[in-house]
Amino acid sequence: MSKLWGITEGSFVCCGLVAIGMVMQMAAGPVRWDLMAWPVNIVVLCLLLLGIVLMHACRGKVRLFRWMATLQAGIPAMVTCVMLTMLMGVTRQVPSGHVPTDPIGITDMLSFWPFVLAYVWLTVLVGMVSMTRLLHPSWRNVPFLLNHLGLFIALVAGTLGNADMQRLRMMVQEGTTEWRAIDDRHHVHELPIAIELHDFAIEEYPQFSYLSDVTVYTKSGIVRRDTIRVNKPLAVRGWKIYQYSYDETKGNMSDVSVFEVVRDPWLPYVYLGIFMMLAGAACLLLLSPAAKRIKS
Repeated sequence: MSKLWGITEGSFVCCGLVAIGMVMQMAAGPVRWDLMAWPVNIVVLCLLLLGIVLMHACRGKVRLFRWMATLQAGIPAMVTCVMLTMLMGVTRQVPSGHVPTDPIGITDMLSFWPFVLAYVWLTVLVGMVSMTRLLHPSWRNVPFLLNHLGLFIALVAGTLGNADMQRLRMMVQEGTTEWRAIDDRHHVHELPIAIELHDFAIEEYPQFSYLSDVTVYTKSGIVRRDTIRVNKPLAVRGWKIYQYSYDETKGNMSDVSVFEVVRDPWLPYVYLGIFMMLAGAACLLLLSPAAKRIKS
């Protein structure tokens, strides 16, 4: 198998995925993440897990499935994802839901088909490797499983959860309570939280900042009064409320405050995956020969 399936073949697969992604990008446009919102993303997750289990069960008969759990498949996939991520890092990205500013689509990398297909491929490979180790449990496999399962959870939650993330703007006038917010396409959303603005102020010392004295209400009956400052959001029932803007024409006399309200229900699972990877790295360090020599 090693002579037929190696890093070269893995590189060809990744190049093929990028090429297919480019064709899909040109033919169908960017990925429509809004079509993947709950409960569709849950169905997709179940199908993904079922597919990984079935492929792993058939690995004895299908050489491709055996190869998918090897480094020869994983290394080119990781390199491809890293390169595309670096491209995203050096390219000015448009806000979510906006039209890319370039003719190819790399300024909206999270909806760029080659980027999405490369990460889906890497996710499947990580799932295949994790299944192999899960069927042979041992203490020696704990760091490996923490790293790979953590990566799998972070990739899945970060990808499928993207469709459920809400990033809205709410404009509130002093003395009023607002339950509605708008998205980037100016669609109005009725929210389960409301903001009452008591006062808006600008602080110039020790550094320029603006803040709002608010009371936040929830439909479940929670009432919380607090101050929201720039870069210091308020978290309430899964929502984060950021100080976004104000009526700049009135300056410190502004009686309007604009908030950005963000909800990302999959974010805790992304954090869980990252924590598992950190725990796996710590286990590797503790179990390394150098660490053992220091203890002795």
